[in-house]
Formats: sequence, structure tokens, C-alpha cells
Amino acid sequence: MEKLFKEFSPKTFLQWNKKVIDDLKGLDYEKLIWKSPEKISVAPLYNDESVKKFEGETTHHHSDWEIEQKFLKPTNKKVLDSLNTGATALLLYNLKSTDLDSILKEVLIEHIQTSIQSENIEDALESFVKLLEKRKLDKTKIRGSLHFDPLMSCLKNGTIDSNFWIKFNHIQEKSSALKSFKTLCIQGHEYHNSGATASQELAFTLAQLSEYFAHYKNLKATKIQISLGISTNFFFEIAKFRAIRILWSQLLDAYKKEHTPSDLRAESGLRTSTLYDAHINMLRSTSQCMSAALGGANTISINNLNAAYKEEDVFGSRMARNTSLILKEEAYLNKVSDPASGSYYIEELTNEMSLKAWSIFKEIETHGGWIEAIKSNKIQQMIEESASKQEALFNAGELSLIGTNLHPNGKDKMLNELEISFVKNRTKPTEFKPLLSKRLSEQMDTIRLNEEKNA
Repeated sequence: MEKLFKEFSPKTFLQWNKKVIDDLKGLDYEKLIWKSPEKISVAPLYNDESVKKFEGETTHHHSDWEIEQKFLKPTNKKVLDSLNTGATALLLYNLKSTDLDSILKEVLIEHIQTSIQSENIEDALESFVKLLEKRKLDKTKIRGSLHFDPLMSCLKNGTIDSNFWIKFNHIQEKSSALKSFKTLCIQGHEYHNSGATASQELAFTLAQLSEYFAHYKNLKATKIQISLGISTNFFFEIAKFRAIRILWSQLLDAYKKEHTPSDLRAESGLRTSTLYDAHINMLRSTSQCMSAALGGANTISINNLNAAYKEEDVFGSRMARNTSLILKEEAYLNKVSDPASGSYYIEELTNEMSLKAWSIFKEIETHGGWIEAIKSNKIQQMIEESASKQEALFNAGELSLIGTNLHPNGKDKMLNELEISFVKNRTKPTEFKPLLSKRLSEQMDTIRLNEEKNA
């Protein structure tokens, strides 16, 4: 059989680069190189020669993902409606242990993924186990997680809870029979929502993991879920979800843990969510969902398009579910395993981001680890610097949010639509700076709201 294209000789990276320079006809080649906020330089072309290799596994062997619906005020009706219209996973917030039985009435827990967040997480876990026993379900096969990350709670509250390691140990012991259930969810998405870069989010998440492994020697990798935020930087986000698998592998090696695939949860970032022209948030969340799916997230949770100003509503929840459903059923993103593999550009971004995150992680470890780094406000200062740079670019119009600082709709009025306050102030005394979420457009949104008041 005759080989196709045999008359075309293979070209080296230098030859391709020379062709680019020749075609520029004297224009500056350096202008084609984008300097990202991650301090990663993006070149105009890549091939197999130019891609550096960082040791670790990036490939994932699944194509599908769980469609998670988040409920801040869960009820049985909301849960059943969600499951009957496409959701395959639940995240129940602010759960009271006494409500669990009624909320999950007629819900086939054995066929879905159930995650729980509660102020009294030990009681909630105990009630969940009792419910499984009452229904005579096989506890070893129940999937889901505790949305439980005591270190992140300390950071968000600005104080170290002296009892959190005791609580952590109790939970690990009480959940030993739940073999397929995650009892620790590292909430890295909180870094993203506060303005951290992608490599910082990875590094701080890794540092948290290291802290847990160091303090609880018996912690199994199979009991951990990692939750990351998703920005609108499409290719960088694909690379981020691929990079965390490399870093996870490196950390397991360092602690001599048995290797197990990482369980990745992705949550659409609130950082780029806007108050005005809120329907454009659907476009942003679609891009975010795509990048997480292509990056290999196991579970994807899309925030409601009106989450910045409105309590949970039927329309917002339906659009959040439909984002994943459309990408699965119409774009077929769940039909191909790891489609980003082999893209030189994404491979190089993955390697660069892994190296950058690993470098920041080692800096945190040199500082004494994650707890010492938050006590001295080191992590908070790094995030503040990144957030300030983002906000400066946004205010200058170099970082755009359509409908807000680019092509705003002056006729859009939101004052009477506000159901929740998006500005959060801390009044309690703290030991160190708490981590605060902040949307990029908050200042601009506030100005427009004041203009509405004074009109």
C-alpha cells in the first residue's frame, strides 16, 4: 500500500519557527508570544520537540461526568425534580441531620452520587449511615462525599479551630464502612473565587492535601475528592484539570500512598459571574463546563446564572443542569476519552502549569506548610496580589466581561431584582486574614446600583 504524503518531508520545530518569522516580513516575533497572568509564555506554535515533559500521568480513562445540582435550601420536591430532569448527583448544603430522611424520600441513593454539607457534619454523617441501614443498602457501594474541609473552614473564618483534628479523626473512623464514599473534599475552588491564579489554586490545594496526609497518617487517597473552580480561560482550565492529576501522583509518591486515580469535582467560578446582563453568565458557564469536561473532571457543578443576586429558583437551576446535558447529548463531549491528549499546546500548558504549581507548593512547604503559611498570611497575600492584578486589568478593560465592562446594556436595571447581598463584610475578630470570595465586577456593579438608586 502506498504511503500517503510521502512526498512531504517532516519539518523540525526550528524550520516551522523560521517559516513563521519569514511570513512576518520583519514584524516583531515577540509580539506573538502572550505573557499570561500565570507568568506562562504562550508561543504561536508547538510540536513534539517543543513540549517539555513533567513526570506524571495526565491521561484520564473516562469520558462521562456526573451532573451535580447544588441546593442551598434542599427540599424533597427540589431534589426529585432535579433528578427527574437530568441531574445525577446532589450536593445538599446547610443540612440538618433530622431533615435527611425527608429530603431523600423516594430518592434512589444507590443509583446517584450524594454529597452532604452541614454545620454539624458528624451528626449528618451518622444520619446518612442510619438511612442506608434502614433501607438495607450496601454501604460499600454508595457513592458521594462529605463536603467537608476543616482546613478551608479555618481559612475562611480566619481562625484555627482547636478541635478540628479530633472531628476529622472521628469522621474518618465513622465512615470506614463507606468504601466508595469520599469523606474529605478539598475545596480548592474557594481559592479561585478569591482571585488566585490557576497555578496558585493547584499549589494551595496540594499544600492542603499535604497537611492532611502529614497529620493523619491513615488517610487513604480513595477517601478524597478534590474540588477546583473553573474560569473562562478555556485552554488553561483544560490544562489545570490535567495538571492536578500529575501533582496528585507526585504527592502520593512523596507520602508513599497507594496510587489511585484522583476524584475531581469542578465548580463553575463565581469570580466571573456578573450581576448585570446575567444571561451572559450562561455563555461563561458553558465554556467553563466544556473545559472541565475536556480536562477530565469526574463531577461538574454549574452555579445558577443568577447566583450573584437571587435565591435558588427553578429557571436558574434548570439552566445549570441543561448546560451539562446539552454538552453531553448534543455536543457528545462524553463520547471520547481525553480528547485533549496529543494537543501540543495543551500538553505544554499542562507541563508549565504543573511546574509552576509545584514550585509554589515547595515554597509553602519551606515556609512550614499550609497552616503556618495561612497563620502568617502568606497564602492570603499571594492571592490578594493576583486578585489586584486581575481587577486592575478588568478596570482598564484589558480583561473583559461582556455586558459589564464591554458592551454594557445601559437599560438593564437590577436594583429591584436583588434578593441577596453580594458584598460580604467580616466583623468578628480573627487570628489571620480570612479568605473572602469576590467577583471581578462587584465594584462596577455597586456603582451601577448606586446610579439606579439616585436616578
